Amino acid sequence: MPSQITHLAIAKKYLEKHARLIKDVQRFLDGNVLPDLTTNKAISHYGTRTEARSILKYNREKVNANKFLREHDMSDDLNKGQYLHLIVDEKYYNEFLLSYFQKCVDSKQAQIDMYEVSRRDDVYIREKYGTGYSDSSFVDELKRINHAWDEEYLGKRRQIGYKFVFPYKVGKIDKFIEKMANIDIPLN
Repeated sequence: MPSQITHLAIAKKYLEKHARLIKDVQRFLDGNVLPDLTTNKAISHYGTRTEARSILKYNREKVNANKFLREHDMSDDLNKGQYLHLIVDEKYYNEFLLSYFQKCVDSKQAQIDMYEVSRRDDVYIREKYGTGYSDSSFVDELKRINHAWDEEYLGKRRQIGYKFVFPYKVGKIDKFIEKMANIDIPLN
């Protein structure tokens, strides 16, 4: 999934384009990272967690923004942020990285590649978009989650011995950020 830094960059870009639609900017920014602040992503992403036999099938089922939409009041800016997060995740896996996932058959390799590309993009996005964890009220939680993620994946990479493959060139994420900042968020 896109990193929290990517989600925050998209949220900030969305605010630039649609400021009149968001009353509470901080709640909106917080909503954009809230789904990632739990270990139970099946609940926070409203998807179905299935066996990862097919990476494509798994990615299509793990996020369900429409289910979230049916269950939440979209007049709340926190919910608008969460909805944008879920739509971004859906589009990231099922459009932006579709060709990568059509070719990748090893889920462990995909996990390492996603980790590596998100860390590479974080450096780029922080610099280009001026985005960081401090844009959210959940700074400590984001740092703790990302530290644990770093430990887990660096350990896996050493243990497995995979060499990572960047699914796209640095900077390609800019078009994705721009596209996602133009998403229409239903207002109820």
